[in-house]
Amino acid sequence: MSNKLQVIKEKLGKYFKKFNIKISKDTVKKIITLIVVPLLIYIYSEFFSNGKFIFECGRMILNFLLIYLIIGFIYVITGKIKISLYVTTIITFIVGFVNHFLTAFRGTPLVPWDIFSLNVALTVLPTFTFHISFKLILGIIFFLLAFLILKKVNFTSFKNNKFKIIYRISVLVIIIIFTYAFYFTNMIEIFKLDENWDPKEEYHNNGLIASLFKQSRNLIIHTPEGYDINSVSDLSKTIEVPIVEHEEDFEYPNIIAIMNESFAELKRIGDFSTNTEYLPFFNSLSENTIKGNLHVSIFGATTPNSEWEFLTSNSMAFVPKRTVPYQQYVLRKSYSLASILKEQGYNTTAIHCYYPQGYNRNLAYPRLGFNTFLHINTLKDLDYIREYPSDLSTYKNIIDIYENKKDDEKMFNFTLTMQNHGSYTDENFQSSVIAENGIYPKLNQYLSLLKIADSSLEYLINYFSNQEEPTIILLFGDHQPYVEDEFYNSLLSKSYADPTSKEAIEKKYITPFIIWANYDIDTEKYKDITDISANYLASLLLDVANLQKTPYLEFLDELRAEIPIITGNGYMDKTGLYHDFSEQTDYSELIENYHYLQFNNMFDKKNKLTTLFEVPNQTDSEK
Repeated sequence: MSNKLQVIKEKLGKYFKKFNIKISKDTVKKIITLIVVPLLIYIYSEFFSNGKFIFECGRMILNFLLIYLIIGFIYVITGKIKISLYVTTIITFIVGFVNHFLTAFRGTPLVPWDIFSLNVALTVLPTFTFHISFKLILGIIFFLLAFLILKKVNFTSFKNNKFKIIYRISVLVIIIIFTYAFYFTNMIEIFKLDENWDPKEEYHNNGLIASLFKQSRNLIIHTPEGYDINSVSDLSKTIEVPIVEHEEDFEYPNIIAIMNESFAELKRIGDFSTNTEYLPFFNSLSENTIKGNLHVSIFGATTPNSEWEFLTSNSMAFVPKRTVPYQQYVLRKSYSLASILKEQGYNTTAIHCYYPQGYNRNLAYPRLGFNTFLHINTLKDLDYIREYPSDLSTYKNIIDIYENKKDDEKMFNFTLTMQNHGSYTDENFQSSVIAENGIYPKLNQYLSLLKIADSSLEYLINYFSNQEEPTIILLFGDHQPYVEDEFYNSLLSKSYADPTSKEAIEKKYITPFIIWANYDIDTEKYKDITDISANYLASLLLDVANLQKTPYLEFLDELRAEIPIITGNGYMDKTGLYHDFSEQTDYSELIENYHYLQFNNMFDKKNKLTTLFEVPNQTDSEK
């Protein structure tokens, strides 16, 4: 080793001699170490994210620049090169290791704001069965190799003199300039990073470090280009809001909205065989029933984003990708379906049969207008299937709220279930549904849970079928389950010539919804609503219940006629064509108007047009 260093020193010495620069063996060690260790960091990071090693030059360069940025930042703090390399190696290893298991658990990679969901992760961690993959082992080996090199290579650092201070200040200036350009300019476009609907594919194509830093840019909210409060105010004045008038004998219906964990009909992607039906009751419902496909922005995880779109009628299309609004944006009073119904005299209750701190729900729900929040610590007599409360025991708590309310009380309940939550690897759970000859064990467990969920829904609807008070039940799924990738790939390959097309990928972002009532509703009016996105669902529910809407919801009703589906992934126009938001189409102005109204609703505290999001004054007979 020392002989090789001497040769390198002599060669570098000849070059630097021209400039009267002296080079020592210690300097050579530093240069080599500063090349080899970042290279090893890059390699094990790619193993941990199932990424490429050789890909587009700009993307590779960005990964290395960011690794050196971390090293430089720690060097500015410590003034020690070796310590900076050690700390960077440890940090990147931990990040990569967590990313590997997080992706295996929920099907989506690590994002910077997952740190806010640490409490959620720790509670569901015991349900996950860990498997040691070959790439994980290779990643650990390269991490240990980097550590071994750092341990073996000894070099002295600069003494505390003016040169060391100059070096650290210089590095700090470079970091500040790069950071500003990265976050506040379009510099990132130089590196031509991939934008993909599938976050796993995006990380695969861009590299782990570049992908994480790219996601961190999404923490910064920018005012939409062209946003002007005067124009938005003018737009709001064009929205006509019909005042709902009720007959004297009108009874306000009880409204129960259930977001059922991972509730999905996977046969809507493509057909597959099972030994028995798993949604027999759900599929049998027809009387006073409205059914359709609900398009959501998420797959496999991040449940609160679907409930946020449903409750607020805002869209993930206009917030940074893969953020969690409950954690980042619902920081004060926010308008929602709960606040709309509260204005019309409803008592509003939320149920989540798990821990209240998950995704900040204990803070978000009161801000959204819920009077009461019941959770795992306050619900009654919960039974468990695997590690999670059953749907049946959760629904019995809804019934308990109904039976204990006052006679003249208008009830709105929003419930999240947990029974069907992943992962689907519990060895003590016996699957009753066997799909595709049993080759997908996770799928079997998931479908078996879905069959139990279907039976529990039957219990709930049978109960309210026998109640005199008019009651509406809405049930929908938050996202599809993360079961075997091979299963999804097989279904898409059978159904589409190009399984990576927008139309094909969108199939993984569809769940069922159903609106049922225990009294006669005009189902014929809604027969053409076969596909809808989550941001429109609350308005549809209010329409079925014959309740007053806000101007914002009236705007969305008009928008839905032109753009029936809009999610964080893109939108589908009324002709059935899918579009990216970057495309200029005949619908771009409508999309911009929606963006402006949502921005005013969420972020323009100074100029918020509150009347847009509140129920208009009723007639004297309705007050």
